[in-house]
Amino acid sequence: MVARRGSGNVKYELVILEAHLLKPHEQSIPELLEETMEAIRREGYVRAPILVENRHYVILDGHHRYHALVGLGCKRIPVYLVDYFQEDIRVGTWPGAIVDHVTKEEVIKKVLDGELFPPKTTRHIVKTDLRDSPIALDDLR
Repeated sequence: MVARRGSGNVKYELVILEAHLLKPHEQSIPELLEETMEAIRREGYVRAPILVENRHYVILDGHHRYHALVGLGCKRIPVYLVDYFQEDIRVGTWPGAIVDHVTKEEVIKKVLDGELFPPKTTRHIVKTDLRDSPIALDDLR
């Protein structure tokens, strides 16, 4: 476990978590999932850890990477754990999303209720530099 603070004010930790602990809050796009899986398979590693909320292990960013890694047989996933309620982490929506506004509380509630937003609904903006930390697939299986 490595505690870090990026060039902004957001504190985060780089950790490897068991895949079954992570909870998506959005659905995936099948074509993008296939492309992501093929890229990771071809490169032999995942470049960027997944952004995860530290209390309930809700995936904030990286749903396609998460599903690709699980599909490739990974039992563990590299994540940046964050306190979601830090003021320098914001949530909005992507253009064309079915909702025009979403709150952090709604994201957590969706997961706890066992529901998922459609793909590319929420857009998380993190005011820090979350650097790539490549990790080999073999280290995650």
